[in-house]
Amino acid sequence: MARETMVVKTILNDDVVLERDRTSMCGKCPANMLCTGEAQKVRLVVERNGLDLAEGDVVLVETPAVSATRTAFLVYTAPTILFIFAVVLTVKKLGELTAFFFGISLVAAYFFLLRLYDKRFRKKFRPRIVGIVKRARPEDPSDGASLLI
Repeated sequence: MARETMVVKTILNDDVVLERDRTSMCGKCPANMLCTGEAQKVRLVVERNGLDLAEGDVVLVETPAVSATRTAFLVYTAPTILFIFAVVLTVKKLGELTAFFFGISLVAAYFFLLRLYDKRFRKKFRPRIVGIVKRARPEDPSDGASLLI
């Protein structure tokens, strides 16, 4: 699991918007423009988890390790193989057009089941706040005010 520090930018109802500067590692990544666009900040929305947070707090965020190979297999390779097998096995019995639509409907059913799986286990793979590293200093209401009477 990867851990990194981020700053609380905005507090929503049950969620928190966190932000950090893009590091030099992000600049070397070939997908850096896809992740964050041209912005030099990385933003992330995570659950508050009942923590007493304030804007400006520095928090430690834990991101579960997810296998990119497994994800790519589930999203790209498995449906392609499923489509090819469905078409090859049914083309002689049903004809080309019917086999094609059967393959498409089988892939659609696969993605529907994958979506149900994703909804069920999504919380397991979401980043979460582990703890507060540094509290934001509360602003002193008397800053710049004169106490002369």
